[in-house]
Amino acid sequence: MQNVEGMTKPETTTDCAIWSFVIRLLCRHSSFVLRHSATTLFVTTIIPLCSGSTASAVEVLEETVEQQYDVDADASLRVTNVDGSIRVYAAGAPRILIQAIKKAYTRERLQGIVVDVKAARNSVAITTSFPPRKNALSDRSGTVDYIIVVPQTARITELSLTNGELLVEGLRGGGATAHLVNGWIAGHNCFADLNLTVETGRLDVAFDWWENRNFSIKAASTRGNLRALLPSDASVSLNATALEGRVANGFETRKASPRDTVHSVSTVLGNGTGAAISLEARRGNIRIEKTY
Repeated sequence: MQNVEGMTKPETTTDCAIWSFVIRLLCRHSSFVLRHSATTLFVTTIIPLCSGSTASAVEVLEETVEQQYDVDADASLRVTNVDGSIRVYAAGAPRILIQAIKKAYTRERLQGIVVDVKAARNSVAITTSFPPRKNALSDRSGTVDYIIVVPQTARITELSLTNGELLVEGLRGGGATAHLVNGWIAGHNCFADLNLTVETGRLDVAFDWWENRNFSIKAASTRGNLRALLPSDASVSLNATALEGRVANGFETRKASPRDTVHSVSTVLGNGTGAAISLEARRGNIRIEKTY
């Protein structure tokens, strides 16, 4: 099926090879992501068990939408969502693949959640809308979980999420701007310009290996802890400031006293050329750790 721009758009499913690639993306070399997911799984498993038999009787309805679009290698992407997650993975093909999983407790509520996609060769915009509440006792359930695959050089101009988890992984060139109100946000193995912000929650910037490229990462948290995981061979100019918290630097060779309170760190790792990382936590702590 083709949309008005003449671009390929499957209605609900795409070929097995493409989506098996998406599954491999979710499983590959993401130990730091899996550690976080294990915590989430524990919480989501224990809470229903503690809620009694009434909660277990409620069936969660689910609907999946899958689409793909051929785009320019530097195409832009914009995604807005309220509750759920946005996970963006970069791959080599000039194509954007979208999987949206909608969940709600009632059929009416599920059908009222709209995933609107507007696509052209140079841009894709995804807007999520939830039905308004009819009254104080009306059904408020509903989440949308996005898995999106983009070109490695894509320009992600906006990822906006109110509650949930937001991840950007594997960009090389291009860049991403992402904002989360409540939850967990992370940039993983992105050798690209990133601007990540969270109001309340945790923020991670992590690299499993290092590539000498020119890029800049800005990560800021209003209320919550911030963590940077860097390999020992990283070459980067690093600045970290915790206005009302502490900065713990795993690359520091000098042994600090337990009574020392470090609020800021400005250092150069390796030769410091090409990459710059800036970390800021207003009400929280910052940890800088070695991945190997």
